[in-house]
Amino acid sequence: MKHRSRDRAGLTAVAALCAVATMAVQIPVAAADSPTGAREYKVQGTPVHGAGSGADAPSLRPGRTYADRLGPGEKRFYGVDLDAKSAAYVSAVAAPRPGAGVVSYRDGVTVTLKNSAGGICDTVPRRIDTKGVAYPLADYVTRQTGSGSVTSCRAAGRYLVTVERQAGSADPDSWPLELRLMVEPPVKGGSTGQAPEGSWHAEPPRPPSGSARPRPGGRGFSDAPLVSTGVWQDDFEPGETHFYRVPVDWGQQISAIAELPADGADKSTSLLQQAIAMRAYNPARGLAKRGTALAQEGERPQTEVSTAPAAYGNRYAKADYSVRAMSLTGGYYLAVTLNPPNVKPHLSGTVPVTLRLRVAGTTHDGPSYAGNAVKAGFGLTDTEKQEARKAASPIQPDPMGRPAGEHRATLRTVAYTSFGTGSLLLIGLGVWILTARRRAADGPGGGPGVGPGDWAETADPTTGQHRYGPPPAW
Repeated sequence: MKHRSRDRAGLTAVAALCAVATMAVQIPVAAADSPTGAREYKVQGTPVHGAGSGADAPSLRPGRTYADRLGPGEKRFYGVDLDAKSAAYVSAVAAPRPGAGVVSYRDGVTVTLKNSAGGICDTVPRRIDTKGVAYPLADYVTRQTGSGSVTSCRAAGRYLVTVERQAGSADPDSWPLELRLMVEPPVKGGSTGQAPEGSWHAEPPRPPSGSARPRPGGRGFSDAPLVSTGVWQDDFEPGETHFYRVPVDWGQQISAIAELPADGADKSTSLLQQAIAMRAYNPARGLAKRGTALAQEGERPQTEVSTAPAAYGNRYAKADYSVRAMSLTGGYYLAVTLNPPNVKPHLSGTVPVTLRLRVAGTTHDGPSYAGNAVKAGFGLTDTEKQEARKAASPIQPDPMGRPAGEHRATLRTVAYTSFGTGSLLLIGLGVWILTARRRAADGPGGGPGVGPGDWAETADPTTGQHRYGPPPAW
């Protein structure tokens, strides 16, 4: 009975080893899609209800964020009081629910800024530019006071902001609306020139390769985490948009790539080349650049955003919005969207997305403001600059010259193989120990003892240390 107890104990130990080994070699399987699993945009702000006419428009105060809602075909009025010297930016973020029914180029909002006489100072329409994909639409209207601005909009007084949503939307729900007024102090001196045009068209600096560090993105502009040069990874549900805040100083530009793990060489995943979208926004939440799909045959699906260098004078540049928007310093934003119609047939459950980011360019002094620009939301505090340096991920290129994703896949394969090999060794060791114990129990003559080559616990006569294994030739 005693021997059977030992055998049973040995078999139990082997079974435990087998169970642990089996758990070690299991490859995680993506969880099933959840119809409500995608996180919605996080609206934060003081509740406000836009009026149906300019006469009743509620006032928006500088530096504050407001929350409203906007239904299909609705138009809301808000008032802003501006002086004759400061630049002003009124941003609007319309956030349809992830997975909402939208139609390309027909769903969207138009934001307009008018002076007291009804003259248009600025207007910007923002439409869904990917068919069937609902994502936050964000941009601003601006009032400038320099020589390149609209003359009739330089005077002090009350201005009206309207936000209008397209009629006939496929999504009948009202959209959460986030509004913010930012006032930039006037300039009293210093460099106000725009970035050299050659820098707009030069080959952008390549984002880094190397292993990624985890960095969960925010649900909106208000809770976007700080990131800087490095490689970051985040988990997305199809339909989600994640936000990241990137500190940018005068003379610096952003170059970023958002990448999916799927292999573009697989013909069945060709639609994945449109599955990942990215947009860059300036500190006043103005659209600075749309992403461009880079995926080619044999490459991972990815999209790239490269901006012009930040320079104050870019606001008056005779170029497109992507250059004019690069006229501020401070926290820029990257918004990354995982498009569900393109993802669901090929990738299920939570999808890892890699963000490769480089902030490049030699910093230089900008204009001298007649006021506290940092307090107004423009520029970086010393603390933010320190945080940006801490947040910067060290660039770790793969010594084999492979893409980081491929390197991680190789390491993962090696890990699984190692687990499997180790499991077999553990099982073999367990069987060996069990056999040794049986031999030890029986002995050479059928009684207790240790036969030649059997394992046993012995003590080193010199050190007194105990060991378990074949008897040494002491």
